[in-house]
This record gives sequence, structure tokens and C-alpha cells, in this order.
Amino acid sequence: MKDFPAREKLDLTEKVARYLVLAGTLDKNSAPDDYDMANELSLELAMVLPSAIYRAMVEAAAHPDGKVNPAVVAVMMRKELLADGEAELHPEQVVFHTPGVSTKPRNKAH
Repeated sequence: MKDFPAREKLDLTEKVARYLVLAGTLDKNSAPDDYDMANELSLELAMVLPSAIYRAMVEAAAHPDGKVNPAVVAVMMRKELLADGEAELHPEQVVFHTPGVSTKPRNKAH
């Protein structure tokens, strides 16, 4: 994937992010269109992502935990898409926003 044109890399990252957010919030009250979009993204990404990233993405959306979660997938994508040395980011440095919760950095590495 490092050899993909910049536009294709950006499209992939957008799709992975959309899938993680959408699939991670699906529940029995979700609109059928949301399920359709999650399925479409899943199929598209299954065709192009390396197996380890695809499996981690699905696990992160379905059962996020300390080992596999959206931040871990973001870091995996960075390592796959960026040149060595430019991808230096750790999962605990990826910020998530929640209503009513402050998003202050945990350390000076942010």
C-alpha cells in the first residue's frame, strides 16, 4: 500500500475511519442504511487491506479492548502507508472525543 498514489491512500484511510466509527456504533436501533454502508465499506476494505489490518479493524469495531481497538488500527494503517520514520505514533496517543469528557493529553508526547 505504500506504493499507492496519495489519493488512494487518503481514500483508504477515510474508509477505515468511517467503518470503525460506523460499525462501532451499530445497534438494533440503527437505520438499515447504516448497516448497508458498514457492509459496503467492509467488503471494499476486505479486497484491498492487508489481512492483519482488516482482521484488526473488524475486531476493533466489534470488540474493542486494550489489545485491539480503533487507535491500534490507526497506528497499523500509519505504519503501512507512511515511510519508515514518519509513522511514529502510539495507540495511547490517538485521541477520541466523547461528550462531557475532557481530551487533555496524557503526556508531553502528544
